[in-house]
Amino acid sequence: MSACSTTRMLVWFFILLVLIGTTAVPGAAAGTHAASAGRIDDFEDRDLVSASGLSWIPLADDQFGGGTILKLEVARPGASGSKGAMRLAATLGEGPNAVAGAWTPVAPGARAADLTGVDGLRLSLRGHGEVLVGIRRGGGMGGVNFMARVPVGPDWQSVIVPFAKLEPQGKGVEATAWDPHDARWIGISTVPGAQGSFEVEVDDVAWSVNGSAAKPAWSTKDPASFRTMPKDDPAPLSRLPWRELAQDPGGDGKPRLPDARALSVAIDPGRSITWLRIDLQGAIPAEWMGVNLVLDTDGDPENGAPWWGKNTSFKFDRLVTAWVFVAPDHYEGMIGIAPPDQVAAGLVTSDDELHLALDRPARRVYLGVPSRLFSGTQVRAVAAVGSSFIFSDDLPDTGAVVLPSR
Repeated sequence: MSACSTTRMLVWFFILLVLIGTTAVPGAAAGTHAASAGRIDDFEDRDLVSASGLSWIPLADDQFGGGTILKLEVARPGASGSKGAMRLAATLGEGPNAVAGAWTPVAPGARAADLTGVDGLRLSLRGHGEVLVGIRRGGGMGGVNFMARVPVGPDWQSVIVPFAKLEPQGKGVEATAWDPHDARWIGISTVPGAQGSFEVEVDDVAWSVNGSAAKPAWSTKDPASFRTMPKDDPAPLSRLPWRELAQDPGGDGKPRLPDARALSVAIDPGRSITWLRIDLQGAIPAEWMGVNLVLDTDGDPENGAPWWGKNTSFKFDRLVTAWVFVAPDHYEGMIGIAPPDQVAAGLVTSDDELHLALDRPARRVYLGVPSRLFSGTQVRAVAAVGSSFIFSDDLPDTGAVVLPSR
């Protein structure tokens, strides 16, 4: 598979999720789980974690180098004087692709869910202008956002968004019909062409069901594409015996995305973890961070899949991914270790133990990887930084570094 096609398989899902296009209009089988209630999130616990067990994540064009600034936060009180709601506050960047929104998975792990028997979404909104509300269905390159325009006023209003009113978003998908199977994400976003300041408050998000029996269902056999990761403390990591492996010039990354400065390695004497430290030229983004460790573990630099960053001559047989959003007490996102065939299929999330620590004052990103990956054969590596959706800068730009064995 070519570097270009591999990149598309990894990134296309998220590009379509965020860059929504220019046109917008207003029963569980065996081995599946049904949602315990119709509630998706009432924000009463004020943690911005939905019924899927995963957070509402801020999606804006800043993750692709755009100028939008977006923040998700708790609003108090919520609709009807409730304990809390979710506020989306953004300053939109310039250009046709400026967008800001909040999305959360339908099912745990962002697995495919079946919405058969569910009629639509019900939620309360307050703000100004219009928003898009809807569902992202399908994974990978075949996924499509189905959204409807909803007017928003200065007072709280409860609205129902029937699935029958959802329309596909983006060029080339106009004839795609809504299908309740394989639903992945619930989203609230700006409308195409929105400019300047944007603010909307959201509360009491739930499924709209004709009767109480039909609930979303999902298969436990479907692989997860999102997971959580604890936050490691960077303070003790600074005292490890670090050895610098490579340096990288400034300004060679994608504009407005993280730019690497130096790569160092240290072995944790108390745990079976090898730590990679990436020093950045600028500040660590507040809401997200992306790190890849691209590994040639079999000692043969001629086989494996070609890396799709600047260092295109490097071939890998293991890819470590931590493309994460920053939650109050953890990270969540695409996290795992995968071989090239799974990477090509967009399946990078796994249950492997990984660690991540962000030292914001020092502008340092720490990635902890099981030392078993570096036992035996000499392991060559390239590191990459970016957003939680795309890479930005390789280190080194050519060749590779050699990682120490345990």
